[in-house]
Amino acid sequence: MKTLPREVCLYFGSFNPLHRAHQSLIRYALESLPCQEVWLVLSPVNPLKSPSSQLPFAWRADYIRTAIADDPRVKLVTLEDILPSPHYTVHTLRALRLLHPDCHFSLFIGSDNLQLLDRWYDYERLLATTPLHVYPRPGYDIHPEDLSRLGGEIHLHPEAPEMLLSATELREAALSGLDRRAETAVPSLWEELRAQLIQLDLRNKN
Repeated sequence: MKTLPREVCLYFGSFNPLHRAHQSLIRYALESLPCQEVWLVLSPVNPLKSPSSQLPFAWRADYIRTAIADDPRVKLVTLEDILPSPHYTVHTLRALRLLHPDCHFSLFIGSDNLQLLDRWYDYERLLATTPLHVYPRPGYDIHPEDLSRLGGEIHLHPEAPEMLLSATELREAALSGLDRRAETAVPSLWEELRAQLIQLDLRNKN
């Protein structure tokens, strides 16, 4: 008897650091999307942001492991740390399919990324092979013509929580001495997060 593939939703990000808004979207995906698991694919560097603002990859990975330790349905993927640069989503997906032939993958992305999708490397192949689930981002409304232009299997989820909190805000708060630990994924590691950010800030100034 043939076993059905595991349905896995991939949520890519630099998670710099992982915070409560990310966690709300993970919960939504597990409760509302056609998936059994959510895998967080940790990006070494956010291509849209300065590398100097990135916390160390290994530290972000350990932070995420602590945050997700109590839910076996959520896993961390650090594959991009060993894949050659540049890290194109379509290449990461190909590697994951080779490593996990028992899984069927979909992507969970924001409406901001959907509007830029036709600028992604080999996006046509991505759309031809991978269903997309799209959550709303403020200021990035999706129109029917966007979907018809792109094609592929794209599912909009306007009822998903909007991510109003940003990791940039939390990093700036930590450096300025404001205590916003309650909005992080692991409040107990707030002081460790601050120490990492202070070290990063000092390195950037030297």
